[in-house]
Amino acid sequence: MARRIRRILLVCNNYDSFSLEEDGHIEAQITQDYAELNLSNPPAIVRAESTLEAIEVLRKDTHFDLIITMYNVGKLDVFGFSLQAKELAPGTPIVLLSSFSREIYRRIAESDHAGIDYVFCWNNSTDVLIAIIKLLEDKLNAEHDCLQMGARVILLVEDSVRYYSTYLPLLYKLVLQQNSEAVRDALNEEQQFQRKRARPKILMATCYDEAYDYYQKYKSNVIGVISDIGFVIHKGDKPEQEKIDAGIDLCRLVRNDNPMLPFLMQSSQESMRAVAEQLGVGFVHKRSKTLTQEVSDYIGREFGFGDFVVTDPATGRVTARARNLYEFEQVIAAMSDRALRELADKNYISRWLYGRGIFAIGDMFRPIRIHSDEDIAHVREMNLRMIRDYRISQGLGVVANFDPATYNDAIWFARIGKGSLGGKARGLAFLNHILQKYDLYDKWEDVRVLVPRTLVITTEFFDRFIRENGLKYVINSDLSDAEILSEFVASTLPQELTDALRIFVRHVRKPLAVRSSSKLEDSYYQPFAGVYSTYMIPHTENEDQQLRLLSKAIKSVYASVYFASSRGYITATANVLSEEKMAIVLQEICGSEDQGYFFPTISGVARSVNFYPLGYETPEDGVAKIAFGLGKAVVDGDQVLRFSPKYPRNVLQTSTPDLTMTETQQGMFALDLQPDKFKTSVDDAVNLDRIPITDCGRFRSFAKVVSTYDYENMRMVDSPAPQGPKFVTFAHILKYNTFPLSAILIELLDIMQKEVKCGVEIEFAVNLDVAPDSPAIFNVLQVRPISSDGLGAEVDWSKIDDSGALVRSGSAIGPGWISGVRDIVYLKESAFDVMKTQEMAAELKELNAQMRTAGLNYALIGYGRWGSSIPSLGVPVQWGDISEARAIVECCLENFRVDPSQGTHFFQNMTSFNAGYVNVNPYAREGECFDTARLDAMPAAFETEFLRQVHFEQDLQICIDGRTGKALIKEK
Repeated sequence: MARRIRRILLVCNNYDSFSLEEDGHIEAQITQDYAELNLSNPPAIVRAESTLEAIEVLRKDTHFDLIITMYNVGKLDVFGFSLQAKELAPGTPIVLLSSFSREIYRRIAESDHAGIDYVFCWNNSTDVLIAIIKLLEDKLNAEHDCLQMGARVILLVEDSVRYYSTYLPLLYKLVLQQNSEAVRDALNEEQQFQRKRARPKILMATCYDEAYDYYQKYKSNVIGVISDIGFVIHKGDKPEQEKIDAGIDLCRLVRNDNPMLPFLMQSSQESMRAVAEQLGVGFVHKRSKTLTQEVSDYIGREFGFGDFVVTDPATGRVTARARNLYEFEQVIAAMSDRALRELADKNYISRWLYGRGIFAIGDMFRPIRIHSDEDIAHVREMNLRMIRDYRISQGLGVVANFDPATYNDAIWFARIGKGSLGGKARGLAFLNHILQKYDLYDKWEDVRVLVPRTLVITTEFFDRFIRENGLKYVINSDLSDAEILSEFVASTLPQELTDALRIFVRHVRKPLAVRSSSKLEDSYYQPFAGVYSTYMIPHTENEDQQLRLLSKAIKSVYASVYFASSRGYITATANVLSEEKMAIVLQEICGSEDQGYFFPTISGVARSVNFYPLGYETPEDGVAKIAFGLGKAVVDGDQVLRFSPKYPRNVLQTSTPDLTMTETQQGMFALDLQPDKFKTSVDDAVNLDRIPITDCGRFRSFAKVVSTYDYENMRMVDSPAPQGPKFVTFAHILKYNTFPLSAILIELLDIMQKEVKCGVEIEFAVNLDVAPDSPAIFNVLQVRPISSDGLGAEVDWSKIDDSGALVRSGSAIGPGWISGVRDIVYLKESAFDVMKTQEMAAELKELNAQMRTAGLNYALIGYGRWGSSIPSLGVPVQWGDISEARAIVECCLENFRVDPSQGTHFFQNMTSFNAGYVNVNPYAREGECFDTARLDAMPAAFETEFLRQVHFEQDLQICIDGRTGKALIKEK
């Protein structure tokens, strides 16, 4: 509502002024009404005790939006005053307010009242003043709000001052009450604001011409008409010129256009009831003692106000009732076919939606008609899908406050508590906002792009949990991870949180991921990627069991703040453990149940910066790594599929049959849905199973991601149909675009990079195992900024002598020159055994702690992938275990070659700390080397079974140039 009544000149004598001030509390009511409508600056009222005083006020100040004058206001009568006032303020409406008196109304009729725009009956109730203000505001804003914004219209046709002074306060009271009910579906203040602004407008006509014009202009917006039967045709006609059946003419006009539009006739002649019945419209007798109640009942029933009510078509008995959209969806699903057909044919469903300001789906419901019983099931399904989509779309971009009384399955992102959301949840809330801002929810046909349904437990509950259970001592204790976890799990969550979680689990129908969201997570130079635990729990129908699983998982995540690896990372980032606070993210897991497991069709990580472009790829093209099943395979460094979203058909790993058979995914992760598999454990993957790809043929979605090797023709066939071994190639998606994965990733990465103003990494999951006619789901799980500083270094390699290099590579990222490093720690090739990489990790952790205590940095060189969770692919260290390394080198052996660590949590931490990263593969790139023999010949400063530390007297010459991809480590 852009135009409002802001200033009112009220002309009244002292008695009327006292009545308004003491009995009616007009200013207080107006202020309260504006607050209810979420409008600021309620109208200011300037009083004048007489018409002469009012004229003097107007001579000095004409900036009034409305002039209201009582009848007895001094020597200059209201008729003369109105004419003079119009000369001073020609555009300001003037309303005469008078108690009902036949004598007064006779005098009004006989006098020159050309300066008076409206006459209202004053019955010592301030309701009529509110109605006057709202009526004028509705008239001012109807064209914009209705024709441009879609607001609905109630048309009142009445020329009797007495009756429209009765109807208008009643109508506005009903409208505002209805608006207050509609606001309950809103999820935040912005949606409340929009719902309140979307209330139906009331337009009043006092003659046929005016009614006709209003109807023709707003016929698509009208939700109901209330009309007298006899009234004048033209504005200014005298009462004796009244056409006794003008209302009947108007009714026929309206019903001819829209036979289902509610039309309420009202007359002082009971004989007109039969006429109304013949026309199939409502009727009230003006002299009825229950007039206002009858009008209220009709509006509630026919205009779609109040509850959504379903009646038995045969008996008229109420069979169902809905107060909000959540209950509305349930009622639509459960009502009988006959009731659905009757309500659809009467447009009652769309009118109820319009009455609540829900124009988007009201417009979709309005044209729906059921032509035969065979259509009912399809119409019902279509209705439910539209309601569901709308309810979900309302949640996109919104962080709702968790309210146990109103929480339901379509509140997509909510928070419990007033503390911090933490870094991860903050990124998710930002993602939720961006998806709504760019309208990505249904941009791609048959796909829904959204964050998973999420509930965030803010950091205040972490503080309360630690304080109320006396766990502060853990900060400075030397307890093991298992002992810390045992202490936390045995403690009790705050009762307020437990009560809220009970409400939450009642609306959950999928397994949940219980994720960390600490205050420090996902920041630019310290992402804490994979440092804290994430637990997954199955869905169970037993509410108490579900709550126990969830509580145990939350307490386990809380405990992970104090685990040894977390302490090491916090120390490495120069943070203080006692200052770390943990929020919790509860998310429905993307995917479907199959054979006792739950997993998505695709999980992946996409980065807007590709540190290792292949062929004609560029760093700016971005890169993605995807896997069948849960994303643990990707973020923990398992063997998965790598491709550039710009060139999805060009995948090196599937370019030949031999590469496809050796370089594609070997195992997938899935959640075991047996509740007893979730046990108290420091291993957050305790109930995740790694299933060999050769055993995945039993899963429904496997066929959507595999190709088959044709032995007879020695070629790979992009189909699951032929007999033969299956390999995860995602060919249907990447080559034939059966799902627009590349298009979605390109758009998301482009948008997020533009919004964040730096490179970004997103984690995502896709569920293609959906019911027929249901859309596929693309869930965005996380976003974090990434450091691309390693691409900006400028090094003049023409001036660098790389002869005698200890390490030389053409595949690296880093900040350029790295100084202050005099030590190299490396794995002994002679002792390297993929079956003993966990022992190597333990030795390295101990050495790193010694280096930290001594204040020394080092270059770290090893075989395979650092930080891999699959020990057979490399050494499974955490970032805190090698935090003092300034340069990290991954080398290949002739029979042990692994792709660079791009897309893993470990890699994210490494690049964010601006450590140099080098990949050495002399078997694929000529000229690259790691001279282990020279290091072996040097004396060891420290040596164990698997690793050696060698010390140099001068700083090593280390250059790791991300711009060119070149790297060099040599003695000065």
